[in-house]
Amino acid sequence: MPSTPSPAATEEAERKYSATGDQPLPDLTGLPSVDAIDVDRFELSAQYYDTADLSLLRSKITLRRREGGDDAGWHLKLPSGIDTRTELRFPLGDDSAEDTPADLSSLLLGIRRGAPLSLAALLVTQRHRHRLRSPDGNLVAEVVVDEVDAVRRADGSEIRWREIEVEWNSSLDEKTVGRFLTALEKRFAAVGITRSESPSKLHRVLGDLIPARPQIAKGLLPVRDYLAAELHTLELSDLAVRRDAPDSVHSMRKAARRLRSALQTYSGEIAVDDGLVDELRWLGRRLSPSRDLEVQWERLADRVADIPVESHREATRARIDEYFSAASEAARLEAVDTLGSGRYVALLTRLDAALGDLAPATEAVGARPKVARKELLHAIESLSNKVSRRVAKVGGAENTAERDALMHRARKGAKRMRYAIEVIAPLHPKRSGRILDRFDAFQDLLGEFQDSVVAREHLLHMLSEQGHTAETSFGLGILFRIESEIGDAQAAHLDEGWRKAHRSARRLWS
Repeated sequence: MPSTPSPAATEEAERKYSATGDQPLPDLTGLPSVDAIDVDRFELSAQYYDTADLSLLRSKITLRRREGGDDAGWHLKLPSGIDTRTELRFPLGDDSAEDTPADLSSLLLGIRRGAPLSLAALLVTQRHRHRLRSPDGNLVAEVVVDEVDAVRRADGSEIRWREIEVEWNSSLDEKTVGRFLTALEKRFAAVGITRSESPSKLHRVLGDLIPARPQIAKGLLPVRDYLAAELHTLELSDLAVRRDAPDSVHSMRKAARRLRSALQTYSGEIAVDDGLVDELRWLGRRLSPSRDLEVQWERLADRVADIPVESHREATRARIDEYFSAASEAARLEAVDTLGSGRYVALLTRLDAALGDLAPATEAVGARPKVARKELLHAIESLSNKVSRRVAKVGGAENTAERDALMHRARKGAKRMRYAIEVIAPLHPKRSGRILDRFDAFQDLLGEFQDSVVAREHLLHMLSEQGHTAETSFGLGILFRIESEIGDAQAAHLDEGWRKAHRSARRLWS
């Protein structure tokens, strides 16, 4: 599948406020950093698209086709933080077209689980806009009063309301924005204008159609919340990978690994589809080459400075860039192709079902037994014993290759244990925070070791290829020796690092 072209992206920082028809907008003059105000009025018409089961809205994503104003076009809004969203803009295209553009449909394939997009609601807005400018003429914020008329396609019902949006210049520093918003909200409060409970106009129109989460055993709530959060991260990372955004493959692979780890670790407490765990492992493996090559390229390029003969550095760096450039492009195409496959879409659908049907492993038909916290902690204790055995085996390795393989197994077990502790962290927030800090340090040690192992493999591969000059052979050989020394140093600290992490974790179940 070809990579989806990257659309124009902007960061939107705004807050929404509720206002009745008789609440006047307060005086906006004299606000911090504001020197002048431009006022205009216009009409906006927006068609919002979603799947039949509102998969975009459930993922806090909105897609609209807007006409009117100064930003007509297709807008895709993605969550990115508190009061902030990333907006991707596509050209309006053929005015008579009713279907979403192919690029947008492709970009949203994972979010929509392959289901078609269709018109979900139509909104017409009469906008009264106030542009607040600083003394140098730069925009500080826009305060708009919107009179909205909406019709939802599901049942033809109509809704009308009045709201106020405040969108500020996201390039301003936090202190400037903070002073401005504090002063503005004081004026709003004085006339009875309050923050809106709806995160978007579309949520106000269609939010009641989103089904509530089913009741589950109380002890499983942290497990479900964790799985839901990681699935959401996976979805947003999917979009980022398709857009070739920085660090997106890493984020997606980590979310897949965390989902798999949680399902495996707590398989004794929840009903788990073994095939789903295998599919998550498949996804991780398909994404791994792209991420690993990115990390190794940066690592070895930075390491070139350690080559003692300055005249050999440039040739060595050129060889490293040539090798990783070709391999990285092929790996990225493989990752994007994976996200366009039916197998991947089926995996997402199975994850949805697993969350919707989450239940204790021992649940009888019609029953909802409790899951005790101690049962979740017992799963972590059992995992810690497994990691301890893996760490102990490293010292008995007969050669470097066996040591490296045993260290890798210990690393995978410790990482799985860390993710398991993340799941139950809301039950023991302070204690878990200290434990996770210890595991972060242990994972840093193991991660540096594994990176050195992979780096040596790449260096050997580069050295085995034909056409080397004496300079590149010398430089690559020096880098191999450096990486070997790094691996030996990290392995020497394995036992001590695990003792600290394990001693900290035992407080959960002791």
